[in-house]
Amino acid sequence: MNILVTLNAAYVPPLKVMLRSLFDNCSEKVEVYLMHSDIEKPELMQLSAFVEMHGHKLYSMTVDKNIFADAPVNFYYPPEMYYRLIAHTVLPEHVDRILYLDPDILVLNPIESLYYTDLDGYYFAAAAHSKPVIDYINRLRLRTESNKYYNSGVLLINVELMRKEVDAQQILDYIQKHAYELILPDQDVLNGLFWNKIKPLDEYLYNYDARRYRTYLIATKGRVNLDFVIHNTVILHFCGRQKPWHPNYRHHFGILYKHYQKLVQRMENLKEYEVVAEAIK
Repeated sequence: MNILVTLNAAYVPPLKVMLRSLFDNCSEKVEVYLMHSDIEKPELMQLSAFVEMHGHKLYSMTVDKNIFADAPVNFYYPPEMYYRLIAHTVLPEHVDRILYLDPDILVLNPIESLYYTDLDGYYFAAAAHSKPVIDYINRLRLRTESNKYYNSGVLLINVELMRKEVDAQQILDYIQKHAYELILPDQDVLNGLFWNKIKPLDEYLYNYDARRYRTYLIATKGRVNLDFVIHNTVILHFCGRQKPWHPNYRHHFGILYKHYQKLVQRMENLKEYEVVAEAIK
């Protein structure tokens, strides 16, 4: 199973939490492909040791951040967010599909049902967090014919098809042309450029927004409740600027995140972890 992550050094700690939850809910060997620009070798070695201690493998791919020199970036939206869109240009040839996951995610149930979704000629599979008024505004803003605005935090990518049909320059040209219109930059690019090549996924199962517990509960007349999430939801996504590793996190499921965070901390305190990390050096 191929997993893609794209981030800077600041997100390595939550990445480990996400990966721990993934490893607990995957029956296959996982190859984690990390696209980054600024993570130093010692931290990469520690991360590799963490992955190997769970029986999986990490592959580091350094990207020149100047590729996106003309793209909108800031502290909250770093250049690494765009890397998922050009992953098909740098991944090894044997990788025909890959699942991109944001680091602010917990995997709660077996991931295989998502990973082996039939892509049917689509470039991506993703979930939209349905908000009718905002969806309509985004349709007008991005000048598309889609009634959905897809979240880019969970993307099943058809690498094989994108290699054949999508040139990275196409993406760079779109960013340059629309730079001043991009509000949620990489997500806007995904929806503006590829809106008709995205296969819809069930948001309750594959991209549950932790902020929307009450909204989901009301919309489903109580069906998507806490028991539903624990037993059925595969991807729990801590969307937004408030994160469960921040002090005073106020949304649902923060305690569940703390549980996985503690498991990671325990492993990093093991002598065996230190031995593996030293061996990798």
